Amino acid sequence: MFEAAARADDYIAVIDIGSNSVRLVVFSGLRRVPDIIFNEKVMCGLGAEIGVSGKMGKKAMDSAVSTLKRFRALCEQMQVERIEILATAAVRDAKNRKAFINRVRKECGIEIETIDGVEEARLAAHGVISAEPHATGIMGDLGGGSLELARIEDGEVHETISLPIGPLRLQSMFGDDRRKIRKHLKSLFEEIPWLSERQGQNLYMVGGAWRNIAKLMMREKSNPLPILQGYRNSRSEYTNYCKRISRLLPDDIPFAGLLTGRRRAVMPTAAIILMEVMAAMKAKLAVVSTYGIREGLIYDLTREDERGMDPFLFTCHVLAAERSRFAEHSNLLFEWTRPLFWHKVPDPELREKLHRAICLLSDIAWRGHPDFRAEKAVESVLHGHFIGVSHRDRAYLAVAMNQAYGASVDLGHVAHILPLLKINEILEARMMGAALRLAQRLSGGTADPLLHSRLRVSKSKVYLGVPKAYKDIANEVVQKRLTQLGQLMGRRAVIEFPNDIS
Repeated sequence: MFEAAARADDYIAVIDIGSNSVRLVVFSGLRRVPDIIFNEKVMCGLGAEIGVSGKMGKKAMDSAVSTLKRFRALCEQMQVERIEILATAAVRDAKNRKAFINRVRKECGIEIETIDGVEEARLAAHGVISAEPHATGIMGDLGGGSLELARIEDGEVHETISLPIGPLRLQSMFGDDRRKIRKHLKSLFEEIPWLSERQGQNLYMVGGAWRNIAKLMMREKSNPLPILQGYRNSRSEYTNYCKRISRLLPDDIPFAGLLTGRRRAVMPTAAIILMEVMAAMKAKLAVVSTYGIREGLIYDLTREDERGMDPFLFTCHVLAAERSRFAEHSNLLFEWTRPLFWHKVPDPELREKLHRAICLLSDIAWRGHPDFRAEKAVESVLHGHFIGVSHRDRAYLAVAMNQAYGASVDLGHVAHILPLLKINEILEARMMGAALRLAQRLSGGTADPLLHSRLRVSKSKVYLGVPKAYKDIANEVVQKRLTQLGQLMGRRAVIEFPNDIS
């Protein structure tokens, strides 16, 4: 399953016709975490005039039709046989939706499926669950014309609602009058009882406008890991930031020049909506999800047994199968190093997942130049297209991988992310890396030496047990690696040679 390469006849395209943009994403197939083969969006602004006229504007429709023609042609060139087309708030609410749908059918050869707000909320929530299976709280998907909210818990979608309060629609109704916008939002949110019942839980932010708020916030803070998926901050920090940008003209927002004009224009209103949602649910954290309606659709179509897989470990298995010499030994490495981590940790399930991931990824940089293997391994885990892990988790993995390749933790390629971790987490990650480095030296990448040796830990010592029949493999090089591991653990390193390892 993990080693299967993507084939063109497996590709599936999703075209999302939204209030602000029209986007095409081509996925590598219906698997737990498909690769993205192609991704393009065009800012058509179909919802820009609906709040005033109730209709999609002519220029916006012309742009959308032109874009859909291009997307259809691209899919034909890529030999994509399955195309899913979703139209959301703008098309759903426009008085001239039938004329637009008929025009698209006639000129583009495309049949548009308009989904209602409840279905839109459900799919977006499934996108969040796909990326974060243990997500608990409220999913908020902010588009140009609407805001979809859904309560998610235990991998399930519960209450949902769709509200006609996207930035484009609010701006067309109230202009830039912040007071009227906030009053309107408060009155709507007060009518949703399950929203206020989620106090102290997370808000999972979906949609380009909210992602851009997080992107600019990260830029202002010089965040050491500028990856949007999983980026999280407290409600108070987001609120303070949003208050400031909501009072600025779009072009005056710091770093807003990184965005298109259409994206800048909605930032102040999007910030107000974010503040009011967080206030209504008294959110603990706001977390960015780059997975939304399109990924939710793919998740829906994927086999049920695959949906139950951890998305991060799935990707680790795929990478190991593609890049490692000894991918089949990852379970053996996990069991061999596990005795080192018998002690209690704050989150044992997470630590086990990270430990398994390190064992899977420990050999992915072997093709690199020996002087740069550590840097290559660290780059792979810091900037890889992973979901289901936080920024802190990535930093933990990077420190472990860096240690597994024998590099110093103060080098530039890894030192900049150390502030994301506590000192005990840094030491624990280094211990994991050092244990794998010992395993690789002892075994030469083969299974037999690991099957016939073991690690054990006492209060003052770390022991490597090697039966007498295998004594020759445990030389001074192995002793050196074991000593390095012992130093990180605060224990003396000892090699013992029993008659047998039981």
